[in-house]
Amino acid sequence: MQKLVKKIYFIELIFDEFKLGRYEPSALDGCPDGYMQLSELGRPFTGGSWCGTSSGPAAYYSETSTVTVSVKLFASPQLPFAFRLRYRFVSRREAVVRFGSPKSPLERGQVAPGTYCTRQFEECYRKPCRLQSPNYPGMYPRNVSCYWSLKQKFVPTCKHAMIAVRQEAAHKMHMKRSINVAGLNKTARALRAWRDCTGERDHLIFYDGGSTDDPVLAKYCGGDWLPRVVSRGPEMLVAFHSSPYSIPLHSPPSPSPLKGFELDVNIIFADSDSLDFARHSHKCEFDINATSPDSDEIWTGRGRKGKLISPKHSLPPNTTCTYQFRGFVGDIVWISFISYSQRALLIGEGGHALIGNSSFGGGCLTRLQIWDNRTLIEDKCDEPPLLCDHSALTNSTRSTRPCGHDESYISSDKTLVLQHHTEDGTALHPAAFKVKYEFVDTRLGGEPWPKRGQGPCHRVFKRQHVGEVTGPRNVFLFGRGGAKDLECVYRFEAGSDERVRLTINNASFGINPLCDTVSDPHSRRQICEYYNGGSMAEINIYEVPWSDIRMPRACICDNSTLSNNKFVYVSNSRTVELHFKVRDMKITEDYTVLHFHAVFELEKLANCPRNQRLRGDGGEVQFSNPPVDRTETLCNEMPWLVEARHNKSLFLLSWGAFLPLKSRPDEPPRCPTANRILIYSGKPPKLIKAICPGEPGIKPLAVHVFSEEWRGEGLLHLVQRPPQFIVEWIGPEPAVAAFSWLEISRSRHSLLTQLQVPMNVSANDTELECAFKCPELEACISSSLWCDGKDHCPSGYDEAEAQCGATSKLLNSLPLAAIAAGFAVFASVFLLICLTAHRLRARRRRKLAKKKLIAGPRLLDPGLNS
Repeated sequence: MQKLVKKIYFIELIFDEFKLGRYEPSALDGCPDGYMQLSELGRPFTGGSWCGTSSGPAAYYSETSTVTVSVKLFASPQLPFAFRLRYRFVSRREAVVRFGSPKSPLERGQVAPGTYCTRQFEECYRKPCRLQSPNYPGMYPRNVSCYWSLKQKFVPTCKHAMIAVRQEAAHKMHMKRSINVAGLNKTARALRAWRDCTGERDHLIFYDGGSTDDPVLAKYCGGDWLPRVVSRGPEMLVAFHSSPYSIPLHSPPSPSPLKGFELDVNIIFADSDSLDFARHSHKCEFDINATSPDSDEIWTGRGRKGKLISPKHSLPPNTTCTYQFRGFVGDIVWISFISYSQRALLIGEGGHALIGNSSFGGGCLTRLQIWDNRTLIEDKCDEPPLLCDHSALTNSTRSTRPCGHDESYISSDKTLVLQHHTEDGTALHPAAFKVKYEFVDTRLGGEPWPKRGQGPCHRVFKRQHVGEVTGPRNVFLFGRGGAKDLECVYRFEAGSDERVRLTINNASFGINPLCDTVSDPHSRRQICEYYNGGSMAEINIYEVPWSDIRMPRACICDNSTLSNNKFVYVSNSRTVELHFKVRDMKITEDYTVLHFHAVFELEKLANCPRNQRLRGDGGEVQFSNPPVDRTETLCNEMPWLVEARHNKSLFLLSWGAFLPLKSRPDEPPRCPTANRILIYSGKPPKLIKAICPGEPGIKPLAVHVFSEEWRGEGLLHLVQRPPQFIVEWIGPEPAVAAFSWLEISRSRHSLLTQLQVPMNVSANDTELECAFKCPELEACISSSLWCDGKDHCPSGYDEAEAQCGATSKLLNSLPLAAIAAGFAVFASVFLLICLTAHRLRARRRRKLAKKKLIAGPRLLDPGLNS
């Protein structure tokens, strides 16, 4: 048996001709000569009327199966009257424009009992909801008020729901007294709103909530489209009011016979903890609080950096949105606008909600202000701020250059306030922006170190026995902040009888750094070796044995060195420096990939009591392992500094063999011991010689080292600064080694010859030569070293017999104590002889005087006087 389905029919009325009195829109009674009224069975009577002369056919589609047409004309022979009507019955299956197709029906909501067109819509995320004017797609009744309540009850966890209503299709937006677009360009899309919506115009009102007491987002009364209107929360109330009187709306057959309007409804879900919506219904305020830079969220998340957009929901007129950025002590705020747009969709002053009524707007439709610690640093009226729009091109495969200081805003303190005001609201005057923000941690630890220059991260740690040191987190010091190179110096100064223990726990030198940390073949210390084309990123540790000398002690440059083991260094002096250097940073690099973490501690340990900074004519230094006394133990790893005086040069003599500074991995070792004598020169000190040490005093093993200007290299150094050598003993194995040094100079003849200055002197002219010379070195030495009993010239020429004589040689060969004793014996014997001679002379004088007294005048005898 076939099942019978009851068909539902609606009525289509087409008014082919309509002339019924006059229509006076500004009059209290808009149809003074007569009118037409329509009523439907089961629907409240609205009381609205049509009159006047229609410009073409008008269509009306009933909401029920019964409709009554009433026409009334007041008696007057002069009144125009013509009325021609067609009708037909339309089944529900045929009414696809109103109800949708059977496979894809439209949700039109539930009609509220006792109302003509008030409806309730719920859960519009499940199926498409449509807000249709009464009797859509025909002309709607007069004097009707509809309230459409939109609610989204189901909201997923951690989400926030907002309701959006819009219509982009012009053929679905036909309202009475639509705007005349004549005179507009072809691409313009005009609309009427706010104060244009006078009593004779039909209009829509959008409330940001479920009642008419909520803020009004937009008041719309005509146009060929409806911009998107979005509620702040999961409820929106849309009210529609038609005027009591009107001319029947013309429905041309082409391009669309539709009348009335239909609005699309969408549900927008945002993250509940996002900044995409305001938390309060009557305030547009946002607090962006920084996460502590010491927490685990430093690298990611909303806490330290992120992006924010203007509210996704529409704002009522005369609304100011305030964004308060609050950082921690030591933070500054960096914001840059990726995009900013504002576009007035309204025509004429009548379309605006407010004109000059807002104290904040001050006559601006949109106004943007930025405050830095209560100081206004930006104020834009209907104009965009500084833009860093190229950053919008950044994606997972492409990085753009950093936003410059002339493209962004940087606070001077930990707070920044951004205020954005809209005069007309954003539904009908869209104003949107996207901002990238970051809390920049400027803390560095320690104290500024101005002696090192104006570096932004040069710090010194004094009077602090234990502490923590990290790489800088200031993004402006890295490539992502616009910097190309980075150099941070951290200086640790211990007190008397203290040493510095420095422990590097971890470090990162970028993604896949092209560098290896290897062991130096001579010093056994860690050094950095770079591949071709690799940028530099490294940590260097320097010992500062003297205030003006900085000795390299370790270099780390790859991420694997500290992955398993910590690096620990204990100083031999009171001062240590850690240098964190990066060169040619990429625009994507910052503290997330270039950083380190270290701790330092001051340990009680006596300092080296010996002065190992040498000056003078010459001398000798011996090394031994194991140390011979406590002084050697405390000073064992301290280098020796030998300095020449102004306009002098230096010569070093040691015993052993020179080794290549850098040996190939496949090259067999050339030294049978791990001990080394390392010689540095220049500022900063650079290794110039590595010696495999031999037994001191063996002439065939003698090695010579001259300061660089002696061979004609760097002659200007003599004027700029005297030459110096730093000599370091690496003695892990038992051994004895030594070096001696001389302060030397060239004779005038030798110097002029080196400078290639022509001279006209005889071959035997000795005025241009020096008196005390080591001929094998072609060098003059101090007279105090000549014939002093020690060989200073490598050949011993200064102590040769021909130079000093046999006696001098013999005396010079004796010990100083023997010479002193001999001199004392000689002086005693000489004194004894003198005393004996004096006594003999006195005795002889007394005898002669006695004889004279006896002889008397015989003394005058000339014979006796002969």
